[in-house]
Amino acid sequence: MIIDFHTHVFPDKLAHPAMLKLHEQSGVPYSSEAAVSDLRAAMKSAGIDRSVLLHIATKESQHKHVLEFAKETDKDPFISFGSVVPGSETALEYIWRISDEGLRGVKFHPALQRTDADLESAMPMYDLIRALNLVVVFHAGWDATYRDEERCSPRMLLHILKNFPGIKIVAAHMGGLHIQNEVMEQLAGKADLYFDTAYTADPWMDKATMEKMIRMHGADKILFGSDFPWHLPLHELEFIDSLGISSEEKELITGGNARRLLGI
Repeated sequence: MIIDFHTHVFPDKLAHPAMLKLHEQSGVPYSSEAAVSDLRAAMKSAGIDRSVLLHIATKESQHKHVLEFAKETDKDPFISFGSVVPGSETALEYIWRISDEGLRGVKFHPALQRTDADLESAMPMYDLIRALNLVVVFHAGWDATYRDEERCSPRMLLHILKNFPGIKIVAAHMGGLHIQNEVMEQLAGKADLYFDTAYTADPWMDKATMEKMIRMHGADKILFGSDFPWHLPLHELEFIDSLGISSEEKELITGGNARRLLGI
């Protein structure tokens, strides 16, 4: 089973205008439109069995709509995560609702949510996430829309891990876009969390650096992710297949670890 742990889609009516707006804000090109049907086609092309949909609430008023879309799309071959804005008034209520609806995790994008990952007022939220056994995925490191900010750094992730041991954290983009050296110094092989491979294929990370990070952190703590629709899953899978690691390690990365983490 191949599982893409990092994808994004929008409701059909919003998919095209949403991607145009995100492209205009970030200046980053995208590889596909972002409707559910577009992801299905990309999965078929790459031989992907399941995809984790990481929805993002960028303001508190979106909590209800994001949860509704997550519930609607949480069916085979998709696994949907909810989202809340850290530190917001209804964050705890909606984390309970995410769990009550049977969703397996929560996505945070601190840059787009205009907050730091280790915001003090968000700490009760992480305590509840741990108690409910939810998985947390953070956009970590650099962000194209807010290029001079670092809202989810290794130091911030270590702060959360120290306060809530056992919480299930995935630091996307191999621990953080554009901060590989910082990740290797502070996180890789030193902290109890997962990395995903989203948006790391050429030109974002070279093979030698990726192989080094996998050796340091352990193939059993790496999750394949594409960051669809920004990158296509086939592109990212080809990058992983090109690495000088064993077939057993590739199997863990492309599906085995995700199955264990998600309980499927």
